[in-house]
Amino acid sequence: MKRFYLILFLGFILVATFSSLLLSNISSAQITKLIPQKIEKSNLSIGLSEVVQIPVSGTAENRVARLNFLTHAGDGSGRLFVNDMRGKLYVINNHKAYVYMDLKKLVCSGFSYDTGQQGFAYFTFHPEFAKNGIFYTVHSEEKNNQVPDFPVTKTIFDNKGKVKESSHHDVIREWKADNPAANIFSGTFREILRIEQPYPDHNVGQLGFNPNAKPSDADYGMLYIALADGGSDGFPVSKTDPLNVGQDLSTPLGKILRINPFGQNSANSKYGIPQNNPFVQDGNPKTLGEIWAYGLRNPHRFSWDTGGTGKMLIVDVGQVLSEEINLGIKGANYGWGNREGTWVVDEKNENAAYPLPKNDAQYGYTYPVAQYEHDRPKDWSGFYAIAIAGGYVYRGKAIPELVGQYIFADFGHDGRFFHVPVDELVNGKQARIKELKIFDGTRETSLLKIIGSDRSDVRFGIDEAGEIYVTSKSDGKVRKIVQRK
Repeated sequence: MKRFYLILFLGFILVATFSSLLLSNISSAQITKLIPQKIEKSNLSIGLSEVVQIPVSGTAENRVARLNFLTHAGDGSGRLFVNDMRGKLYVINNHKAYVYMDLKKLVCSGFSYDTGQQGFAYFTFHPEFAKNGIFYTVHSEEKNNQVPDFPVTKTIFDNKGKVKESSHHDVIREWKADNPAANIFSGTFREILRIEQPYPDHNVGQLGFNPNAKPSDADYGMLYIALADGGSDGFPVSKTDPLNVGQDLSTPLGKILRINPFGQNSANSKYGIPQNNPFVQDGNPKTLGEIWAYGLRNPHRFSWDTGGTGKMLIVDVGQVLSEEINLGIKGANYGWGNREGTWVVDEKNENAAYPLPKNDAQYGYTYPVAQYEHDRPKDWSGFYAIAIAGGYVYRGKAIPELVGQYIFADFGHDGRFFHVPVDELVNGKQARIKELKIFDGTRETSLLKIIGSDRSDVRFGIDEAGEIYVTSKSDGKVRKIVQRK
């Protein structure tokens, strides 16, 4: 009798084990269609009005200015500033563009520019620029035996699996204009931070200050710096976070940093590390106190809603699976390179996506609040998602029906614009994205048709009144989003 019960018990264990393995295999089965719902066209529509043509700067076939960022100085002047990645910063005044500063000539002979992601990338103005004349830039340089503040400490591989040297340095500089109201820069500068980049792509992204912070707030004057994971050229070793930096708190790559540019308690004594940063007191001497959030692949853009609850929004460019919008949260871990969007990724197969495990909550990842799936048709026809182009929550007055909508786009072959209500961007939920209609007069069109190109390379900018602007590396023009005629 005892033998019978023993056999029965062992049989039960065997069945339970088999069932557990079966369920485990089912839950880890590869997903083929991530988001079944298509992005539908919205009832909202816009027009685009040309503001100014920025002068050509390249040679041969690629001559147009590679416009990457547009913003205002917050000084009440109404001026706009836009940068050409080949090295110049322009000021736009009364629909005319003037060279404000030739950064390439001013910094050094090692200014590094290629037709991809290097060059004069971003700039931002200090909240008190009107008084102190201070602004910040980031650009790439050849290494030239310079010593970086943050060197690459991991082995770098080329796309054939062979060990290679790092690519270049990204350099952040502080500039001080003698006369903040002048339309031509004259003044001084100093280097505050130099970061070694392992690969040519996925470099330093946007620089910015929280526009909602007041002088009495702890966040006032704190400089946010977006850094990508250093590149995707490490294949065949891995294209999914090839240096495994996303989850590594000892490197600035794959992070959002937050520093006090006027402080001196950093390792190089050229900037300060805010004591209210989330990892300053984590007890690990290798952890960088500069880190504000981590687990990001390529957070090339972030912005704050200047209305509502003042949400910070961070877009992260996906690898193969999806493009995402995240809420900016102090200390958040956005999951890269273990997660892409709301899916588990396989570092050995970038095309594979798996559902989240049942115990996912224990990892503490912060997931996107809106995302869309890559669509890569074999014949390259139709919409092809390349990378999300982060934008702004509209708080202007020209288009009342657009107020409170987060406007963004994709670099893709259809150049589509999207929107989502900022109030629907809530952690734990997925907001529904809709396509924003673009009109040229009374005719519905697309950005690609307007610029006459097969790639949009679209970027968004904003003025002091909250109106949104559009630039493209394909034609070097600045356009303003206006009400449809």
